[in-house]
Amino acid sequence: MDHLPRLSESVYVGLCREVGSPTEVRIRREVMDTMEAVKKPVNIMKGFDKMRSGSTREGYRQSTSDADWMFWPPDHKVICDLSQISLYRIPQHTVILMECDDLSPGFTRLNLMSPSNREKVRSSCVEINNNVYISSTLFRNNYLEFLQTYNLPSSPWSHGPCATFYHQILLELESDYAFCFRSYHWPAIALPWIQRCRQQGWPSELVLSDILSSGFHVVPIGSTPDSIQEWRISFSLAEQKLVYSMNHTQFLSYGLLKIFLKEVINVNGSSPVLCSYFLKTALFWLIQTNNSLNWTPENLLLCFWQCFKLLIFWVFTGECPNFFIPQNNMFRLKLTGSIQTLLFNKLNELYCKGISSLLLSETLRPFLSQAILYRALRVCTDESSIITNAELEINLFKEFYVYNHMVLSVVEFAALIKKIEIEIRKRLTSYQEATLQLMTSKILRSTAMLKLCDVYQLKTRNKVYYKASNVSRLLKLSCTLGCASDILYLAMYYYKTCRYEESLSCLQKAQNRMTKPYIIYHGHVYLDIYRRCMIEMSLSRKMKIALVTDIVLHSEYTYIDELILEQRTNNENGELSLYIPPLVMLHMMFTLNHHRLGDRMRSQQSLQDLQNLLLYEDGVYVLPLVRDISWQILGICQQICGDFQGALESYQHSLQEDPFNKIQEATLYRINTLYED
Repeated sequence: MDHLPRLSESVYVGLCREVGSPTEVRIRREVMDTMEAVKKPVNIMKGFDKMRSGSTREGYRQSTSDADWMFWPPDHKVICDLSQISLYRIPQHTVILMECDDLSPGFTRLNLMSPSNREKVRSSCVEINNNVYISSTLFRNNYLEFLQTYNLPSSPWSHGPCATFYHQILLELESDYAFCFRSYHWPAIALPWIQRCRQQGWPSELVLSDILSSGFHVVPIGSTPDSIQEWRISFSLAEQKLVYSMNHTQFLSYGLLKIFLKEVINVNGSSPVLCSYFLKTALFWLIQTNNSLNWTPENLLLCFWQCFKLLIFWVFTGECPNFFIPQNNMFRLKLTGSIQTLLFNKLNELYCKGISSLLLSETLRPFLSQAILYRALRVCTDESSIITNAELEINLFKEFYVYNHMVLSVVEFAALIKKIEIEIRKRLTSYQEATLQLMTSKILRSTAMLKLCDVYQLKTRNKVYYKASNVSRLLKLSCTLGCASDILYLAMYYYKTCRYEESLSCLQKAQNRMTKPYIIYHGHVYLDIYRRCMIEMSLSRKMKIALVTDIVLHSEYTYIDELILEQRTNNENGELSLYIPPLVMLHMMFTLNHHRLGDRMRSQQSLQDLQNLLLYEDGVYVLPLVRDISWQILGICQQICGDFQGALESYQHSLQEDPFNKIQEATLYRINTLYED
């Protein structure tokens, strides 16, 4: 086994490129932590506190990483014993008492001790022996029906304790919404876990204290399908903090296990029995109880193998002890009889192959094969040899795209300032500074658009002028803080207020910025040029001059009249925003401004530039996903400029593209108007 350290280091480097290097993972977490500190829930979740969970929250960005949410009413307080009721004020707080007697470990009943002001909670209650309990089944069904009344991208269905639906924005994955309750105490059944942590020395006392003060959740699912009154105790927040506390080899070990599960264990089978949660549980137990393991890059495969052996043992015995409540055997109903035998035989067969079983994974095979074939290959696990600073910056900007759809209000500006005040007491990283800067830009822009809506409700000319000037100042300030393409929002404002020359001036600046060779758009960049041009610039400055993002038109605001129909159709189909490639918006605004000024020659040239972009662009600056709105915009411009045949062809092109923006009804309507003309 003398070659195992070298193979381990090779896999470590490969996983750093596939799963993320230490700094990449830190970037993802810092951006997400900062964004979510002030980001409000989506509109239909107003009145709930929220927490993102799942692999994405932990820092993974694999294609199957899940992006799940937990929502709970903040005024409903779960207590573990009656003595804690004095900590809350009734009727401001609705107090719920956990009762775990005579139930399977890890499950509880919820006794409603004071009236709830939430209709869906009240309608979930049942009376048993003169006590009022919240039924998990009724609660789950009530909130599933609640979600089904909204125009979500797909109709949600029940999946465990969650309402699940297909969320197009979130990396085309299924998204789970779990409506639940939160407790800031610690359940008695999990008290031995605290002692175990202190005896074993993992996690650290600081992390342990943070976990205990954060509490837990109860989610609406029972120990059996018939347990309609039971709720499961969920430690999702504690698990997230445990994953955050791992060193990078431990983090990659979990990533390696997830890849092995997906590409080797769960292939060619019907509904998989094992899920990544069991792997995470095995990893937690191994880190805490096996003090002889040295979690370093050269031991990565050894650590993986020990975890795999523990998993096989659990399958053999049919027992998977919950990390917080070991009495809760998570295999109890999932793994029995022939299913258990078949799974054990499969895992044992892989075990007999040894480490070579990793070669069955398409992801792992390339860098493992290289290390096996070239025995003299020297592997450097230092992060600077794996990824450059420029690549780290590109990955930071990729994270920003995930949040490009968020809507922030003026109310949240105070929350952002408070966040900055809290963070400023400790040293902010450059990644946190860039994230806060981007959020400030978005808040200023959202505030400006809100004020613009107010302008058109005013009757006094002086008030209109004053309000409009405020909008202009806010948008200009937003441009100074935001990315290179943000000036297009100011150009749209000037166009909407008939200040066409000023709009054209903004567009010219935008064109100069967005056609530089070092521009970054959806991760595409000429890296060598970017690296040379960005020497000695701050990260904040790089973001302002190099980052280009899609133009996002939120359904809450009207940006330009020409796209009102598309915004309305998009919203009616369950989407909150239109996504438009910045170069498409640039040429559209050039065309419209020149047309309003009566400059036919320049208007036609801009129109031709837009058409050439769609015909000959290779998919880098007009992504396939947003070509529906891009062809639609070309058609709108052609129709406005009098080219009805060209407009018809463009609308037909739009209908043939992936309906990402969900504007087909608007396209058909515009085609009908052409025939009417």
